Amino acid sequence: MKPYYHVSSKALEKNDIFLTREDFVTAMNDIALCSLRYDVKILCFCLMCNHFHFVLRGSYKECYAFMNEFKRICAIRMRDRTGEVSGLKDVDLHFDLLDTQEYLENAIAYVLRNPLAARIIMMPYFYEWSSISAYFRGSSQLHGLPLNSLSIRKRRDILRTRHDVVPDHFMLSPQGFIHPACYIAADEVEKIFRHPSRLMMLLAKKVENEFEVASGAAQQIKMTEAELKTQVLELVRNEFGVNSLAQLSADDRLRLCLLMRRNFNSSVKQIARILRLSQSVVASVL
Repeated sequence: MKPYYHVSSKALEKNDIFLTREDFVTAMNDIALCSLRYDVKILCFCLMCNHFHFVLRGSYKECYAFMNEFKRICAIRMRDRTGEVSGLKDVDLHFDLLDTQEYLENAIAYVLRNPLAARIIMMPYFYEWSSISAYFRGSSQLHGLPLNSLSIRKRRDILRTRHDVVPDHFMLSPQGFIHPACYIAADEVEKIFRHPSRLMMLLAKKVENEFEVASGAAQQIKMTEAELKTQVLELVRNEFGVNSLAQLSADDRLRLCLLMRRNFNSSVKQIARILRLSQSVVASVL
């Protein structure tokens, strides 16, 4: 099965990525259209005014391409609004590999709780600019207008793009954006949590501290390079089911970079030496 990643952008300090309601609506539609171009499943997302979060499933290469495309489109929208060309140029995307059930559940809750943690709203379900409305809908119907029932010109005006082909199931919500339930992997999220009460419990729980500790380089593990190589080979056997680094695919090596940073707090130089990758490649992954 393809891996899960939590991807976040570094928060802008001086500018907002999304300033007006129109900016948020456009970004919601941009996510829907980006989802059609890459072999990536979007489990959840949340757009904040100066940063964004996603939980994705797919190869690292596809997830990276998807996120860079969304970031590129956001930069174009910012340029059109402010005239500033380099607004997102230096904004890094941070990838966390979600390799346990608990870590995955906490990551999804963490993403959806962002507006609550920022004290923007009292309940995550009240926040429009996330995928929160897509899960555990039961038999409730989506309310809206089939996007393909509109003329090509009208669709282009709404989506602010010349992208003409959209799936028949894409519904335009009364709020003016493609409903997240049309493209989010809601069924997968529901299987992960098994019951709406489990998701609601984690949304009500303050998961920020434990998730940030788990995802950051909080583990100050010190070991010799020989010890580290032994631990990495054990990790390779357990995680990838092979006995040597030479048997790993290119994408698995990139996943291993993230695992080494998270599990052992390895430096870029250490990872590059052990995996025989360039430091620039390792740095771009981390």
